[in-house]
Amino acid sequence: MNKIFTKLALVLLALTLGGQLHAQFTTTFAKNVTPGQQNGLYYSLPQTMLKLDFVIEETQLEKGPLSDYASNYFEMEDYVEYETTEYRLLDVKMSSVASPDPNALFFVTLTSARGGSKLQFDMMPNGIIRSVGVGNDAEPEEQKAAPNQEKPCCSREENDYGEGFVGLMSAGKTNAMLAKEVADKIAEIRKAKFYLISGDVEMASNPETFNAMYKKLDAMEKEYTSLLLGKRVTKKVVKTVYVIPNKEIPTQSVAKFSETEGLTVGTSGSGSVITVQTLSLNTTAAINAPSQSAIELMSYENKVFYRLPEMANVKVVCGGDTLIEDRVLVNQLGQLLMAPVTNTKLVFDTETGQIVNMRMQ
Repeated sequence: MNKIFTKLALVLLALTLGGQLHAQFTTTFAKNVTPGQQNGLYYSLPQTMLKLDFVIEETQLEKGPLSDYASNYFEMEDYVEYETTEYRLLDVKMSSVASPDPNALFFVTLTSARGGSKLQFDMMPNGIIRSVGVGNDAEPEEQKAAPNQEKPCCSREENDYGEGFVGLMSAGKTNAMLAKEVADKIAEIRKAKFYLISGDVEMASNPETFNAMYKKLDAMEKEYTSLLLGKRVTKKVVKTVYVIPNKEIPTQSVAKFSETEGLTVGTSGSGSVITVQTLSLNTTAAINAPSQSAIELMSYENKVFYRLPEMANVKVVCGGDTLIEDRVLVNQLGQLLMAPVTNTKLVFDTETGQIVNMRMQ
């Protein structure tokens, strides 16, 4: 009889333990994975990449076809002596972009799944983890829509030398003769503008007519003047520099800016150095997190890594001038922690790597 009760107790114990068994897996730092190992998958946590959009005004100076005679008629006015491009830094906008962190890349080895449990990892196409769950109802999270990227806005003011210059050209005329004709034409246009403003032109009593006539005369004056003085074509462009903050290098030189060369990425080129200073505010310093060596050298059963991002003060400096300063969450300055996966579903913030939701299955 005792043998029967003993066998029954063993069966009940086995059933109880069997019901508690769940999916088994081991998480290992990526560099320690055996080459060719296939029974598993990789996932990563996001790192913060700073996106710096520099708004630059580019002015192209174009020499006029009759510029050799400009000083004869416009002694006090500046004219373009040679063709070049001038640059002016107007503004810089800073935003953050999440990308896979190569220093937070892990491999999950699947070993077994018993008791009806299912282990489900849901990741973005770039490998950043979105959720992990043990249970029968773990459903993949919907992928976040990619943020709309701002398109550079450009404004351009153009004048062609075409109509005015071609209209003056005729066989046998020298450049000196053409320059004299251009100067006379400019004088006529300016006299007409004076009469218009002084009210001597009756049609100008109507505001709409006045504006239309004045704009027409002004455009004609600019066209003829550019033949002697040259012209300046101005446009705004946006150049983007990406920077990955580094815990070991708080100040990084990322570009140079020159009024003659514009923006050059890296340390080459001439001009003022643009640096990015990232200073941690130590908001996660009190957390007793595992060391980087422990994370890299050990394997962990039924646990996944997540991140608590760090708040940092980020300053962009050009020469001695601060262009922008703001507080930004910088993931890789924060702490890597472990969370157990036992009949639970964990949902991660794909921008920071934080756990934003935990649900019992």
